[in-house]
Amino acid sequence: MAWGTHLCSFFGRTQDLLETLTSYFKAGLESQEYCIWIVSGRLTRERATTALRASVPDFDRYLAERSLDIVSAREWYLEKGRLDLRRVMRNWQRRLRHAEARGFAGMRVTGAAAWLDTKKEWENFLEYEAALNEAMRSRRMIVLCTYSLSTASAADVLDVARTHQLALARRTSAWQAVAWRDLDASLDRYAIVTPRERQVLHLVAEGHMTSEIAGLLEISVKTVEVHRANLMRKLGARNQTDLVRYALRQELRSSSRRSRD
Repeated sequence: MAWGTHLCSFFGRTQDLLETLTSYFKAGLESQEYCIWIVSGRLTRERATTALRASVPDFDRYLAERSLDIVSAREWYLEKGRLDLRRVMRNWQRRLRHAEARGFAGMRVTGAAAWLDTKKEWENFLEYEAALNEAMRSRRMIVLCTYSLSTASAADVLDVARTHQLALARRTSAWQAVAWRDLDASLDRYAIVTPRERQVLHLVAEGHMTSEIAGLLEISVKTVEVHRANLMRKLGARNQTDLVRYALRQELRSSSRRSRD
């Protein structure tokens, strides 16, 4: 996989997940990459360590050299019970700089979504996934995010796939891969707008002020401003008027499709 690859994997059984991730990290450790395994749910530190020790020759040496760290999801993602996108992104960047300074070829990561308990945590995590896509493009990182099929709806699968370059799933013992989009292709800009950014976009089009949007979505004014800036960049908008025009065109297009259906 090329540096900057951000992919997701859907699994049915924890054993399938372990088989995937032990192979994933074995390849990274043997390529002199710094590895981070973020665990949650039934997949504990102890279980991950046992699986790696059984699959990776000389695993204890890698562990002693700190070539691999195993961290709990809530410890990594949350601070005082909430997901802070900026803090998590800064942590990735700091870890990558540290790895490169120690002579590693790059960084290989996996993160899990089993710790997400509420709809708001889910929405915030999708925002994080979208932000990670942008941040990884020019960095020596490979990230594999894992999601359980037992807790994911069809809509969840589509939302997750949208924020990754590649989606993997194991069906009847065979692996299948689906590329969601070519990041360098000129596709519909709306496809790369996250669910929360779409909410902000349509509230802007309805004439709501920044403070009103913050109240309606239960987020900070600063977060609304970040979403607005991301929307302008992704949609090629120069100002608020351009954003409103784009939202209205998108609504008309959606209405037309609903009418045909």
